[in-house]
Amino acid sequence: MQSYKQSSDQPGMEPWLDFEEEGVEVLEGNPKQSGRIDWGNAEGPMAVGVWECTPGKVRLVNPFSEYCTVTKGRVTVTDGGGDQTTFGPGDSFFIAQGEPSTWDVHEAFQKSFFFHISDD
Repeated sequence: MQSYKQSSDQPGMEPWLDFEEEGVEVLEGNPKQSGRIDWGNAEGPMAVGVWECTPGKVRLVNPFSEYCTVTKGRVTVTDGGGDQTTFGPGDSFFIAQGEPSTWDVHEAFQKSFFFHISDD
C-alpha cells in the first residue's frame, strides 16, 4: 500500500526534466517539477505517483489521460474551452489525453496521480 496523505512530506522525490525539454511552453516564472513513480512506468501505458511543481504558469497538450488529487498548494487549470477552475488540497480532477490546458501554479503544488496513455 502507498499513502498519499494531504500535507505530508513524500519521500523519494527527484527532479524531473525542465518543462521546455518536454515541449511544454512556460508562460510565466521559472517553474520546476519533481516527482516519483510508485507503480508503472513514465513511458506508459499506466503509472501512479506524486508530482510537485514550484510556482509558474505553463501551457501544454496533455500527453496522457490523468486523474489526480491535490495534496498541497493551489493551481488554476484552464481547459481548452477556456473554463478555469482553482484546485486545492483534497480536490480531484481529470484531464483527457490530447486536451490542451494551462496550469497556473500559485504556490508550491503537489498532487498524487494516475495516468494512462492510449495508443489511439
